[in-house]
Amino acid sequence: MSFPEIIEHFEVTEQGPTFKKLIEKASPDLVGEIQGKNILLLPSHGSEDAFYAGSLDTLDYLNENGLDADLYSTDEEYKELSLHGADLWLGTFILQSIVIPVFCGVISSYIYDKLKAKPDDKIYLKFIVDKKDESSATVSFEGKVEDVEKALNAVKKFADD
Repeated sequence: MSFPEIIEHFEVTEQGPTFKKLIEKASPDLVGEIQGKNILLLPSHGSEDAFYAGSLDTLDYLNENGLDADLYSTDEEYKELSLHGADLWLGTFILQSIVIPVFCGVISSYIYDKLKAKPDDKIYLKFIVDKKDESSATVSFEGKVEDVEKALNAVKKFADD
């Protein structure tokens, strides 16, 4: 039996939401929870309110490794979207440019050490970098785990912006 070839999608765009815009749009309860965070996990897969299954594990891992992260959701509003299959769906992260070097190392460790991802596994993720000039850039990646470094290197280029 042969498996379909994994088609890679990799894109860097100079657009996306910023922390400031997300906070302006948030409910007062949510603003109190996310104010001052360096990383937020956003709802995923075209959903305005659902997170991928495992988002709480990802959040815990980031916080355990010294990154000040939270979900863009209150506890009462949190819902998970379960996608069944072998693919790895990490979700959408918005991060302050100042945490990029640490974040890239931690998320790489999470993928390889915690999730035990194999090089041929398919992974989906998106990083939105909130830049110092109050604009943002988005790095989207869908492809083999062995090529995820391409996305992380693109994110690292925004560390000094």
